[in-house]
Amino acid sequence: MRAGAMFTASPDRTADRAAVASGLLALTKLDNADLAVVLLLDLWGEDRNALDETAVLVIDAALRSADPKAQLVAAEVLCRNAERLGASQSLHWPYTIDGCWNPAFLPKTKLLLVEALLNMAVRGEEQTQNALRSVAVRLYGMWEDPDPRFKGCLGTLIEAIVPRLRELGYTDFMQGRRKIHLSDFEAAANTATANPDGFLDQLVQARVRSLRDWANGCEKVDLGHGALATSVSNPMRAVTLS
Repeated sequence: MRAGAMFTASPDRTADRAAVASGLLALTKLDNADLAVVLLLDLWGEDRNALDETAVLVIDAALRSADPKAQLVAAEVLCRNAERLGASQSLHWPYTIDGCWNPAFLPKTKLLLVEALLNMAVRGEEQTQNALRSVAVRLYGMWEDPDPRFKGCLGTLIEAIVPRLRELGYTDFMQGRRKIHLSDFEAAANTATANPDGFLDQLVQARVRSLRDWANGCEKVDLGHGALATSVSNPMRAVTLS
């Protein structure tokens, strides 16, 4: 009840941002991530009260929950707002799928999360080599799903960016204790297959074109604060690098 009270509107009918953040995060700590992510539908967006970082933490909690419905809502909310986020910002992507993956997600949840990642890249404002590296590693984590159709779809998307990765001279990408080499991306690209569902295949090809154009425009290297950390995806997964 205390968490819910934090969403009470003030006289000007707006809820305080700090109170909204506290309320949402309190719900996730009380094992009510499903409720928190539903509330997020109305609280996150342009001129809304939920902060981007808080919203991503709530989505992360919902994705980690055992509730398929909560996971689906979380993926939908993330997809709707992904273009507001920065691809290279660790606080702008759910930790639980930052270079790793849960193959138990519902098929629609999986596709929404892929769409969210693509929207964050091609519709967002960040078009840097840092962002390209982050997107590449996240796509690879998704590609490790054992479902052959889903793997073929991700292979098709990875195939779209491999030529750009070669041009930029990248050879390896750190991910926790692992290193993903360019050869790993090339192997993933070799699994690209057309989806037998003609309609879905058209959608994938449209996104491939957008992703390729975005990747080819990733020229700048962001050397600002925190840029060094973008060389590692999901750094909390390990204390040391092998």
